[in-house]
Amino acid sequence: MPTEAELREQFHHDDRPSAHNGVDLDAVLRRSRARRRPQVVAVAVVGSLTALTIIVPVSLSVALGQTGMFSASSGSAASAPDVKAPESLAGSAATGGGIGLAPAQKINLCTGGLAELAPASNGLLLTVEPIEAAATDRSIPATVTLTNTGTAAFSGSASPFPALTFSRDRIVLWHSNGAVPSLAQLIELAPGASLTFSTTFEPAVCGVADDERTSFRAELPAAGAGNYGLSAVLEVTNVDGSAVVVSGPVAAATLR
Repeated sequence: MPTEAELREQFHHDDRPSAHNGVDLDAVLRRSRARRRPQVVAVAVVGSLTALTIIVPVSLSVALGQTGMFSASSGSAASAPDVKAPESLAGSAATGGGIGLAPAQKINLCTGGLAELAPASNGLLLTVEPIEAAATDRSIPATVTLTNTGTAAFSGSASPFPALTFSRDRIVLWHSNGAVPSLAQLIELAPGASLTFSTTFEPAVCGVADDERTSFRAELPAAGAGNYGLSAVLEVTNVDGSAVVVSGPVAAATLR
């Protein structure tokens, strides 16, 4: 087992930029495969916490943090004063403690492998439009679509902030991070209907130490030109109050 000094040296080396594109991606990917850690999708939460819930009409554009706007397409949404945001998005569990889903931003962590998530039981699918952008861009727009692929209508709520994961060869290079407001939107999606989110991501490379911080360092090494992947994760709450994590395929992200 590596000593503490060796681990510190390893972390230091991971974050050290190379002379090419700011980071040696091949070295990062090799080390990541060697020390892949399990993807934690459920966590135990002890104690009683409360979260401020804000209901946002679907016609209102939201622009906060890495996620910007969302709009309905062939679907509908409504608001009511008694709807609560999904518990795990607010970082809390039921009164008295219990098991809750991990926040969407914590499912895929820096240098780890992409989590293998089962299809949502309610038929919802989350897709990302393919990206082509300049490698020098630091905040690249992305469009995420939530679609009801099932045969039954969906009624429930969701956060307007899908978590994005930027990867290569299914190794996480960057993911959405930082504080996420506890917002919930009532959603009704008929079969085939969809809801679109507009957001952004950083074509950068984060390290293990970045996930130990409240938010990532301001100046992460750039990933550089190349072919990458971009995927999204979103937690939605069914009308019965049960929560489910929705994801989808990895879209191509080409940086030139």
